[in-house]
Amino acid sequence: MKIIFLSLILLVSTLPAVAQVNPVNSDSTVKPLKRVYVGVELSNIAYTMWRPSKQVGGGVTPVVHINVGYKLNKGLSLQIGLAYGRKHVDELSGIYYGENDTIINYYRARKIQALAVPITAQVTPFSWQQNRKFRVSAIASFVPIIGSVWHQESEEFEGQREVIYKGEDSGVYAIVTGGLQFNYKISQRLDSYGKLNLFYKNVGHKSYYADKAWSVGLGLNYNL
Repeated sequence: MKIIFLSLILLVSTLPAVAQVNPVNSDSTVKPLKRVYVGVELSNIAYTMWRPSKQVGGGVTPVVHINVGYKLNKGLSLQIGLAYGRKHVDELSGIYYGENDTIINYYRARKIQALAVPITAQVTPFSWQQNRKFRVSAIASFVPIIGSVWHQESEEFEGQREVIYKGEDSGVYAIVTGGLQFNYKISQRLDSYGKLNLFYKNVGHKSYYADKAWSVGLGLNYNL
């Protein structure tokens, strides 16, 4: 009996030391990764549509994007977004003087609309960053664009308009973008970020606009 009693005392006395060396993996302090999130982003990116064979094109800047994403792990997430934009312009773009001081007004009209679906991968390459509130990530997006473009140019003389050019196109276009994203974790539920797109390319052809294009964005994600 004494041996059993002494053994119990010894066992109880060693429990604190065991707990310090190997703390019962208190996962209650390590919160599980919330994988699915929804978000909203404000951006000045322009989605351009152009097909060289049609010689007509244009673009829209939707400003508001809605996103749904999934975190595969702390260093990699995939996201799909949705943005819609439209533009309708009918403006006087020039005044010309003809014979006998006649005045000819030159008008240019545009009707453009597009639905963009950005598919984005975000990578945080360094493991030491992944558990911090502030992280810098690399981002790359492939963006299918479903849209239509309509252009018309006309001249007006003495109240009568004459169409001198008309062009239109519609279908599926695509661009790819890449850049950096600066993430800040507000809470377990809320993540904020700023985005800087440094690379922009129209798929299938070279574009003078794409060579100079860059854009910024600000967003907020809610972890479900």
